[in-house]
Amino acid sequence: MGIMMPMYLIFTALGLMDTRIGLILIYAVLNLPIVVWLFYFYMREIPREILESARLDGATVKQQLLHLLLPLCLPGICSTALLLIVLCWNESFWSIQMTSSAGVPVSAYIASMSGDLLLPQLSAASLLAIGPILLVGLLTQRTFVRGLTFGAVQ
Repeated sequence: MGIMMPMYLIFTALGLMDTRIGLILIYAVLNLPIVVWLFYFYMREIPREILESARLDGATVKQQLLHLLLPLCLPGICSTALLLIVLCWNESFWSIQMTSSAGVPVSAYIASMSGDLLLPQLSAASLLAIGPILLVGLLTQRTFVRGLTFGAVQ
């Protein structure tokens, strides 16, 4: 809440109020520390010996990234991405404050319409709003669990 007024003034001066680009910037800035923190601890668990053996076998840096690090990091990337999708999808404070009509996400739209809708319509709209998150969660469940349990068993 402490950065609300400066962000409002900056976004008004830059013409980013009520735009999707403005919301994307806010979400990126607010969630960047979480991404760095999660991904740092995930990358720290990858054994260095794997990269050393690849270098000894003559792999280039590009080959090490594509054939070793990317497959090893895929569960961490997926679990971090899923967490960020859920955080951004459920976030309503910034979307309600920084948009009025053009860039309104589903959560802000449901909040603005909640006074006019009856309970069954509000329930249906909320169910439709959580549908994409449930679908993404079901599709990435195996990778997500593998990313959360990486390094738990030695």
